[in-house]
Amino acid sequence: MQDVEFQSCSPDSQHWMALERLFQTEWSDFRFCDSYKPDANLPPAIIALKDNRVIGGLAYSRFQEPHQSHQVIWFNALYVLPHWRGAGIAGELVNQGVGQVPKSSQSRVYAYTNVACLYQSLGWSVVNIESEPNHHVMFIDL
Repeated sequence: MQDVEFQSCSPDSQHWMALERLFQTEWSDFRFCDSYKPDANLPPAIIALKDNRVIGGLAYSRFQEPHQSHQVIWFNALYVLPHWRGAGIAGELVNQGVGQVPKSSQSRVYAYTNVACLYQSLGWSVVNIESEPNHHVMFIDL
């Protein structure tokens, strides 16, 4: 992770649109406006920068907590450019992302992912809930 910088990224950041485009390389229908609404009360997205270029990021959304009826904060998108994978960037984004979720509002944070092994290596667990093939709902206690 030589010289990779991690920082918060909000709608007024110069990197906001670059992060959205990065997520769209993996999820073509991703749009920040779908989750980062004025009343959503989400933590800021997190970006990984190398030479002031966005090479990875993490964003949040609100969704129903598994086996509950209320909405909580989830990781909505986690992506690192292929060239930078394996350098610990995704793990650092996840760890920083967990640290931004307020413990006063919920006891766990969730992610829906096809890379469960990454989350498990960081101490996350699988939620016993139906999901698509090769995908899992993961959680970690705050």
